[in-house]
Amino acid sequence: DYDQPEVRMLIDQIFDKLQQNSIIDLTKFNHLLERAIKLELNYIVKPHRTLSQFIFKNSDTVSTIEVYDTLKYFFKFEYYKNAISDYFNAKYLRSISHDQFIDLINQIDEKAFEEDRLNTTLKTIKSIMAAISEARQTEITKLSIDILYDALSDRKLEDYSSLVQKVKYETELSELTFDEIEVLLKDNKLPGEQQAEEVKGESAFESYEDIEESAPDVDVESIEVKESAVDVSLKEDEEDKIDESDEIEEIEEIEEIEEEDEVTEEIKKEAPAPVAHGTVASDLADYVAKQMSSDSPLLELSTMIQGRTRRKVIKKLFKKNEQKFVDFLNLINNESSWKSASKIIDDEFYEREINPYSKEAINLSDIIYLRFFPKDKYVGNNESTKWD
Repeated sequence: DYDQPEVRMLIDQIFDKLQQNSIIDLTKFNHLLERAIKLELNYIVKPHRTLSQFIFKNSDTVSTIEVYDTLKYFFKFEYYKNAISDYFNAKYLRSISHDQFIDLINQIDEKAFEEDRLNTTLKTIKSIMAAISEARQTEITKLSIDILYDALSDRKLEDYSSLVQKVKYETELSELTFDEIEVLLKDNKLPGEQQAEEVKGESAFESYEDIEESAPDVDVESIEVKESAVDVSLKEDEEDKIDESDEIEEIEEIEEIEEEDEVTEEIKKEAPAPVAHGTVASDLADYVAKQMSSDSPLLELSTMIQGRTRRKVIKKLFKKNEQKFVDFLNLINNESSWKSASKIIDDEFYEREINPYSKEAINLSDIIYLRFFPKDKYVGNNESTKWD
């Protein structure tokens, strides 16, 4: 019985010891760090989409305890955490489904913005700009129109997002200052129309509080989420289990072990020598420079993604369209840097509405990462070495 207090205490002690003595190599650390930063910034810009994808990455229904634990990863927009927790407590919920959670977070923002829509929106935008400034370690004075549109549309502020869309298509601007955003949302005036009326004085940015300092009140008592829809993904999972017989599965296991050994050896041959110890920044720069200046060509992804891994990716992520998958690999194969490849992956996942935090999506991006940084052990077909 793992729920016995004495057992739980001993397990916690073991994990404490493991954490204090854990070891991680530089390449994997940088990959995990990049993933963590992406997650946090995605949440800041698109909290509805990011939370629903991250919390329900592997299941359509999760316990409210899991939701509590997951929310600890996110450090901005505390009113989401507070409202979700208050709602769970008020309704005595022990679990919640994916569609119920989407309904809940939509209603939370509906309540948060209803009292003073414009002011709350501008405070939110200020918080987003402050977070991006912190990430870049330099103060930004303009916000990308694409980021602004994503932030507004994710929060279901359609009237404001349509104004931003108008700016995108009717002007040549790609960024807006906070003052321009304020005039656009407040007076429906596109940048350029407002120039004649500009008056010198305090910047609009300084006149608004950050939403972290002045969070909106959310009346969770008036929120009532809809009944959960029937989940068809469970049926698909059952079909997956009976797709192939045990005998075929056994043959595939043998083939994949052989494939993995061959690919691992090839990766080892391609891997550059370890860099000398120094600062993290200089080590990473040297490592990447050696990789990019290597005479050896980067591996073709078709040799790295084979067997069951390939079939799962095609089925789960590309809806059984093998040609689309091959086209995607060809795009990545033409790239010489992880940065450009990562952008292609993000765009592909977004266009296909793929949850980037799902098991198959993470496994695919990990394998592609190893094409550019082959020092780590190949994990494509090895269940035991996947990252959590």
